[in-house]
Amino acid sequence: MRLERAPARAGRAISLTPLIDVVFILLLFFLLASHFDQWGALQLDTSASLATRPSAADAQTLLLRLHADGALELNGEALDEAYLGARLESLLAERPGLALVVQADAEVPLQDLVSLIDHIVALGVQEVSLR
Repeated sequence: MRLERAPARAGRAISLTPLIDVVFILLLFFLLASHFDQWGALQLDTSASLATRPSAADAQTLLLRLHADGALELNGEALDEAYLGARLESLLAERPGLALVVQADAEVPLQDLVSLIDHIVALGVQEVSLR
């Protein structure tokens, strides 16, 4: 008995188009879902660490108050924001170990507070606390 072989099927070529579409969709998803911002951390002391400070260091500590309307006070003295840099630089020249406590009103936007602290640190104040 003679059996005839069925003709061999030609292998179907696998199309890569759907695979490439899926890869591009995933790439697009991850590009849109991620963000490329640089996050920075602010080093701040808590009020608990301020309580353990010796009283001699309190003479080196200044209180900078930020009001909701943007007004500044340095140890109770009204201060213009443009004059803040010059005032802190002169105080740092007199007292290099100067510490600054920043106190903000409850209505102050967080970005304004962070910008003020960044400005203070850029001027060279090494010890900044938030109360």
